[in-house]
This record gives sequence, structure tokens and C-alpha cells, in this order.
Amino acid sequence: MKVAVLVFPLSSILTASLHAQTQAPTAAQLKSWVAIRKERVALLQDEVKATDARIEARLDTIIEALTAISDSKDSKTKVSRMKEDTGRRLGKTIAYYDQKRAALREELRKPTLRLTEAEKRQIIGAFDARIEKRTQQILALNKSMPSHEDHERYRTVGGGWYGSEYQRNEEYEQNRRLTAKSNTQRDAIVKQLDSSIARLDRQAGALKGQIASASDPVQRQTLSAELAKTDALLAERRAQRVETLRPSATATHTVALKEAMDLDKAIQSAINELRRDFTALFQRYNTYLQELSTLHATEAALESAQSRG
Repeated sequence: MKVAVLVFPLSSILTASLHAQTQAPTAAQLKSWVAIRKERVALLQDEVKATDARIEARLDTIIEALTAISDSKDSKTKVSRMKEDTGRRLGKTIAYYDQKRAALREELRKPTLRLTEAEKRQIIGAFDARIEKRTQQILALNKSMPSHEDHERYRTVGGGWYGSEYQRNEEYEQNRRLTAKSNTQRDAIVKQLDSSIARLDRQAGALKGQIASASDPVQRQTLSAELAKTDALLAERRAQRVETLRPSATATHTVALKEAMDLDKAIQSAINELRRDFTALFQRYNTYLQELSTLHATEAALESAQSRG
């Protein structure tokens, strides 16, 4: 997608700057600037949506591929390690989304950008949706991890004059390796859910305090709706914590080491592309917020100029 770039001659910019010192922009000029900025904002918004959609499609493919398979005796813990690594990366994106979400919540309280409350809440809702989807993807990976199976540590391989002969059971050894990985991932997910529950608890407490001190009925209604949403998320996170501790029931098929290694290479390539897309997404997102803020400031200036004229 090509990005439209507006280029003005340097002499024109200097002339306009000097002229602006003695004369405010006319309503006609401001109207023209509003139209230009609207086009720029729409373009950036489309780019953000397109990049986000590309990221989601790639992640959906990775999660679908990983949750369908499990390790064989040949691959040992290769698939489990891939799932563990992917879950860890998804957790990092949740933390990043949460940081951006927190910044917009602070914008609601102490505005620095000229964004409407509806625009801020809409973007917060988009981050909420991504956080929830990443959480579900992590839980899906966890459910596809193998659970404990009962195997004898040793198996009989024959008998002789002096009794049966035994050797270590490969099935037992394999399940022991896999369940160790499963336990590590499950503990990490529970820790992450506990952190989310604690944050939502604090958020609910803060909202209750704001509701108690709010005198504006509209503000109280808005805060009450936010509290209800927070309480619903709390209930969901607690249910997810319980579900995480239950044994896995996801059907998978085992893969050989060669197949697991080929998939790992494909995933690593996709991760590199995702990293670039993720960086581009938030570069465009930050620019979008600034351009949207400037658009609203220009619209306010136009409205003021029209009321004077």
C-alpha cells in the first residue's frame, strides 16, 4: 500500500509562516486543511487496519498448526518447546497492548491529545479484544500440551534362568519429559492470569472510588459501565485460571522430528515478518493518534473562525 505524502515547496512554507505572524488563517484555508487532514487520517486508519489484519491472519495460522500436533518419541520435546516459546511471545504482546490501553485510560483522565471520549473508548475496546484473543490463543496452546499418562518405569524384555529382564520404558521417559514442559507452561500461564486478576481488581477498586466521588450523572453512568465490563473480565479470568489447571482434552497427532523442525523453520520465518509488522503497526498507530488530534484541533479552529465571520 502506498502512503500519500504531502510535499510543499520550502518557499511557500516560509512565506506562510511569516504571513501567519500577522494574520490568522482564514476560514477557507482552515476548511482546506481540514479536508487534507481528514484524508491523511483515513489513509492511516486503513493502513493500521490492514497491518492488524495481516498480523491476525499469520497468528491464526501459527496457532492452528501448533495446536493440532504433539511430540513423538522421535521429536522428544521439540513441539512442546515451540508451543512454550509461542505462548511466551503472545504474553509479551499482551503486555504491550496493555501498556497502550493504560495510556488511553490515562488520556480519559488527563487529556493531552484532542481526541473525543468516544474515540478513546473505541480504541481501548480494540485493545481489549486483542488482549482477550491472545489470552485465548495461549490457553489453546496450553490445552494442546500433553497431560500425565500412567506408564510403568520399566518394561519386561525377556526372561532367563534367573528371572525376567527389564529395561527403562521409553513411553514413561517421553511422557515424563513432556509433562515437565506442560507443567512449566501451565505455571507460567497461571502466573500471568493471577497478574491480570490482580490488575483488574485494582482497576475495579479505582472505578468504584471514582463512581463514589462523581457528581455528574453521565460520568457516573460511563464509569458504572466500565466497572461492569471490568467485573465481567474478572469473572472470565478466574474461570480461565480454573480451566488452565484441568487436564488437556485437545486431540492432536504426533509428528516426527523432521516434520517438527520444518514447522519450526516456517514459524521462525513468520515470526520475523510478524515482528516487522508489529513495529509498523504501532508506528502507524502513533502517527494516526497525532494526526487525528491535529485534525480535531484544526476543526475547532475552523468552527471558531466561522463563528467569528
